Amino acid sequence: MLSEVLEHKSLPPNAQTVVKQSLDGAPEPALPEAVKTVLAALAPEHIVRYLDELLQAGMPWMTDVGRRRVQLLSLEHPKAGSIRLPGEDVLDGSVDWRIYLAALGHPTPVSTAEILQVVPDVPLSVVDDFIELGLLGSDDRPWRLRDDKSERTYLKARLAPKKIGRADAVALGWDEMERRHRFLEGEDLDDGDDLFSLLASFWRGEPDISLRTRLPVEARVIYDQIIVGAQVGRWPEHITTDRGLWALLAALWVPGGIVNPENSEFHVWRALYNSYRWILMGWLDKARVQVQHLLKAADKSASGEGIKISADLCAEAYNMGAYLALENEELELAVKLLRRIRKQSPALTENLKYLRRRRATLINDRDHWENPYLMLGVPHGDPDWEDQWRALRKQLNGDIDRLTRINSAKRRLSHAKRNGGQFYVLPLDERVLLTPRKRSAVLLPEAEPLQRRTPQSGPEELAGLRAGAIRALLDEFTSHPSIAEESN
Repeated sequence: MLSEVLEHKSLPPNAQTVVKQSLDGAPEPALPEAVKTVLAALAPEHIVRYLDELLQAGMPWMTDVGRRRVQLLSLEHPKAGSIRLPGEDVLDGSVDWRIYLAALGHPTPVSTAEILQVVPDVPLSVVDDFIELGLLGSDDRPWRLRDDKSERTYLKARLAPKKIGRADAVALGWDEMERRHRFLEGEDLDDGDDLFSLLASFWRGEPDISLRTRLPVEARVIYDQIIVGAQVGRWPEHITTDRGLWALLAALWVPGGIVNPENSEFHVWRALYNSYRWILMGWLDKARVQVQHLLKAADKSASGEGIKISADLCAEAYNMGAYLALENEELELAVKLLRRIRKQSPALTENLKYLRRRRATLINDRDHWENPYLMLGVPHGDPDWEDQWRALRKQLNGDIDRLTRINSAKRRLSHAKRNGGQFYVLPLDERVLLTPRKRSAVLLPEAEPLQRRTPQSGPEELAGLRAGAIRALLDEFTSHPSIAEESN
């Protein structure tokens, strides 16, 4: 057997000489170390084959546990569940030895730090094995150790799906996660009958009878609270403070009259939204009543007495109140209201300048107080206002009062277009009054990890770890016969 070993090329010459001389004559004292050195120069699979054959031929220079480890590695793929270990003590050993056994599913003592050392170099399927065996988790972040971007994304999806964005989901071809993001971003999703499509319909105010049964158990409680609350326009605080639910609440609840903004911040937003729509429709008396309630709620919030209202909503309430104060030329009140706004913006600055100029102009010389864009029912600065004017002129045929109103707005806008002009800006930031597009995830189940996409690792994928384990066998060489050999 040793003669066959010596036929390999590139063997260490000194060790090779010792082995050859021992074969030709009496064994030299240095023979055990020489055999170990010669074997170490061979490929891993040659090492384990020769060790197995030498031990069967009676070679005495290996510990007892080493003999049983060779016996184990003489099998090509000694996976847990397919073989019986030759003793529990073979589970312990060097790092290379334990990591290989761990990858095979054997209960060897191995730490996360030791596993992470091999993550950069092993095939992806082996990393998947470690994940399925519970040896790697999301807290270990193994994805950061891989060079390939797609593999990093894949491992992140396997362990930390909440970290996967829409672009990553698309790159992975992970349809469920992509649809989850499409739902959360506010898309209609009318192209299917999965949970995301049903929830998108719910957000449009079209609840499906089967939706509740398809929700997670904990989400059904919230669903019930939303449905019951929509009947009276009141919900628990944890629902009204979630802006991602506002579009849903607005779709399910259409108030018949004035909204009490002191109920919640959602009610503040809804009251502002309604007031703005009423102003665009020319229903100024109705808007004025609602805005008075809004101003009261904003003042209470500022003093810490009422509900907490965000600065952007308070700004729109004060700005709207100042606008309506112009009807009766209450300019001091309008300025006072604008100065209560904490959140500065270019539009606010322009409105203050507008009020100062108006205050410095004689009453009889002042222009009509309303913003002409809003008189036409379009947002301030809308470039298509003339199309709106033409459409209204057809609709209002015969309504002299309203025709007079829109024609006045048209003349003022045409004059401003030719000669320049400034109008009171309402709202300060139209985005604040828009229905929030992004949706809450509160009714969704937890994002499930991506299912494994790599095959189970076989001998080829584990070859690198096996090579380290095989070379670790040489650490079991001894210059003295093993106890088991001496007892024989």
